[in-house]
Amino acid sequence: MIYENFKGNYMKDILLLETFLLKTCSLDGCTILIGGICPKGRKREAIESYAQIKDIKLGFSKDEYLIDVILADSLKQLSPDWIIVLGASIFIEGVINNTGGIIGNLFEDNQSSDGEIEEILSGLYMIAMAGGPGIAYKGTYDDGVKIINNIIKRKKNNTLIIDDIIKQLDSFTDLYIVVLDGSGTLSCGGIYVSDSFEKQSEII
Repeated sequence: MIYENFKGNYMKDILLLETFLLKTCSLDGCTILIGGICPKGRKREAIESYAQIKDIKLGFSKDEYLIDVILADSLKQLSPDWIIVLGASIFIEGVINNTGGIIGNLFEDNQSSDGEIEEILSGLYMIAMAGGPGIAYKGTYDDGVKIINNIIKRKKNNTLIIDDIIKQLDSFTDLYIVVLDGSGTLSCGGIYVSDSFEKQSEII
């Protein structure tokens, strides 16, 4: 899992945001999920932009770091500059270690996930952890601390279930995206999004 740091100068009222989600395949047949947070009213435009990933080959590397970089660079070619947060999960056959998940802003330098909490906009935060999941949510910094502690505890006990993370998010917010790595023998690729209108999810 890698994330792209958001320093941006593109500020939006957090109340005027919505989520989008699509499932498709790359030109070489890799299943890919793409979701994100965008300005309200631009969901369809976002989906149409990223649907063009079907014309790009993505599965030509088995290297766990390069898979994420290739995915991020390819989506950057298609990404409108008004996207607030973008997440993607891809399945590439034959990959051993968990990888194939990105979250963040594609117009910043790629960075390995390190479990830090970053404020994207006022009241909108992002968490990216090695091995996933990557999460962006409307809430507070303290909410993020509780999420990280829950994930660390459950990973240590081998009891991490995505439904528990979704339930925790649902308890305090209606705007979020959760991204799971899509490649690797232990991966369970998926994206879960929620806004004030609806909740959606797709799995690989």
